[in-house]
Amino acid sequence: MRDRPTGEELLALVERIEGGDGSIILPDDERYKELMIAGARAIAERQRDIGDGPEKRELRELTRILGAEVPLADLNKTLAAAIRAGDHGPGTADSAAVGRHLWQTALERVRESSPKVLGPLGLE
Repeated sequence: MRDRPTGEELLALVERIEGGDGSIILPDDERYKELMIAGARAIAERQRDIGDGPEKRELRELTRILGAEVPLADLNKTLAAAIRAGDHGPGTADSAAVGRHLWQTALERVRESSPKVLGPLGLE
């Protein structure tokens, strides 16, 4: 599940800022505003280029791990509650699958939000 705001939401915000929407309060530093807008556009473009493959993969994996066919947001809530309750931990039958899923999901999110950090780690 993509982080919020999504790329589409970021682009809508950029349009409002560039359109002079006075209800949006930003710092007076013009360079900072430019960097924020450029960053929002870059995230939106990466999400567009990547498409919905990561979310489809996440839905497939969580459906398999949890054995439920419900919306992705509900699957994530269920997994989080199960982890907090001590399920899926070391020694459980599916701990490796849950660990792989969480790792892959984290990598996909970083690829969209800040991919430059992955290079030095050899995780492009």
